[in-house]
Amino acid sequence: MRDVAVMMLFVYLIIYTFRRPFIGVGAWAWISLAYPAGWAWGFSTNFRMNFTVAILTFIGYFALKNKPKVEFDSLIFLVIVFWVLAFISSSVTESFLVDYASVKFEEFTKVLMLFAAIILIFSKKIHVDVFIWSVVLAISSYAAMESVKYIVSGGGHRIAGFEGHVLGDRNDLAVAINMTIPLILYLASETKHSKLRMGLYVLVGMNILAIIGTFSRGGFVGLVLLGMYFYWQSKRKALWSIVIAVCIGISTQMGSSEWSNRMDTVSSASSADSSFIGRIWAWKISVKIANDNVFGNSFFATQDPYAWHRYRQSIDNFGPVYTPPIPEGQFPKAAHSLYFQVLGDLGYIGLFVYLMLLSSLFFKIKKLGERAKAMELKWAINLTTMLSVSIVGYCITGANVSMAYFDLLFGVIGIVYVLDKRLLVNKETHQ
Repeated sequence: MRDVAVMMLFVYLIIYTFRRPFIGVGAWAWISLAYPAGWAWGFSTNFRMNFTVAILTFIGYFALKNKPKVEFDSLIFLVIVFWVLAFISSSVTESFLVDYASVKFEEFTKVLMLFAAIILIFSKKIHVDVFIWSVVLAISSYAAMESVKYIVSGGGHRIAGFEGHVLGDRNDLAVAINMTIPLILYLASETKHSKLRMGLYVLVGMNILAIIGTFSRGGFVGLVLLGMYFYWQSKRKALWSIVIAVCIGISTQMGSSEWSNRMDTVSSASSADSSFIGRIWAWKISVKIANDNVFGNSFFATQDPYAWHRYRQSIDNFGPVYTPPIPEGQFPKAAHSLYFQVLGDLGYIGLFVYLMLLSSLFFKIKKLGERAKAMELKWAINLTTMLSVSIVGYCITGANVSMAYFDLLFGVIGIVYVLDKRLLVNKETHQ
């Protein structure tokens, strides 16, 4: 039955993607983040849904009569440079995981194709809104369903994504949820139907509970800091003080002793915490790799057995933090930080470009917010505010996960470009 439902949805998306390419972009994002193949087990798992929708989206774009004009800017430049560095690193790497790195480079290229589709096709507010709805329906709806399981289990259920999916790991899922919560609030501010708006606010609460249910320490820290940043940004501090107090009370009641013990390690990480020490090992090896390789060790840099063995015996006293020696036979660990991930993958140059991209994105959003206020466009003020909160959530929570090449990050970059070049040029709202 699930396969039939997926098949019917696939046909529907094919029809409307060709007619309205912006719908294709939204479908593309939804398929990438919702992973519909994970809901079925039969014949529908063989469909190349994303590939088909992507091809039809670009065919629909070329069929458009009035194509939006594309202007080159700093964000596009930095994205291209970042991709070129990834290409060079993948080409010159001596990693034992070169085949996996090549596959990851192809996946990253596909992510940038989604970014390209956004800047080529989007020209109206409704285009942006459809994309955001697609992201929310993909990530937040799944998180809400999982939070129900968490409630029913009395706080014992551990929330994670589908195995093999980009958001399969619970820590990665927590990052995505933190990024999406502000987008839900934007949709709520734009929704005129009172019941739908209330449903979106309930969805926010369920997503907060879902982050707690992932048992992700980084996700929880990111949630707390995200809440503080949002509180600082908001003009309705009394209301949000009540919301935060209620959320803390619920999380305290729902959190099991296992969850409480795990969160306690955030402030007391030591050599006894193997997870924490493993991350420090990976971070040190990332630095070692960058010191010896101008373009890094390509994707999965710290997970390369050769690099792990090469630097294993020389990192005890390396850096400001002492760590116990890496045991013989210790399995290589992922970077567990988007910053150290890029450092090991693409070297210092790659990290510099990545940080430039993130900082340029954040300050561009702030400038767009000021422009929106000057133009008195309430929807744009709300959107830029929530996008800035989303990026802050990504940068904070992402410090503990390997998600430097996440689809949603580059989707946000595309949206910011569209706001800058097409939607906030004059007071025309482009409904």
